[in-house]
Amino acid sequence: MRETLAYLPGAPARIVITATAEETVVAVSAELDRRSTERLHGVLADETELRPPVLVLDVSGLTFCSVSGLEVLTEAARAADAAGIAFVLVAAQRAVLRPLRVLGLDRQLRIVERLADAAGGSSAARTLPAEVG
Repeated sequence: MRETLAYLPGAPARIVITATAEETVVAVSAELDRRSTERLHGVLADETELRPPVLVLDVSGLTFCSVSGLEVLTEAARAADAAGIAFVLVAAQRAVLRPLRVLGLDRQLRIVERLADAAGGSSAARTLPAEVG
């Protein structure tokens, strides 16, 4: 795994992928802004092509989510649906939930508050984490 300076204010999003036989979790932390959305879009497209049974996008570590970030979230959900993949968004903080609610996207996406509530449940013994720079 490669560490980045994602914890500094204004740092771009940090993306970590954890894949098991049951699901793939893409965890995003820090700020999802214009600098990060293209990278996240590419990661989600790559993971969708691998066709996991469940694709979980964990944005519970975000402190900011731009409009372009919201577009990436909804596009990932549509792509997963088109590929027959269950898509779950993990979000509990206002930075993401408020804009989703204002735009009515919370009615279109499956949203849970904790990663443990996402379908599949990861098995730590078979987890293969990879951080995307």
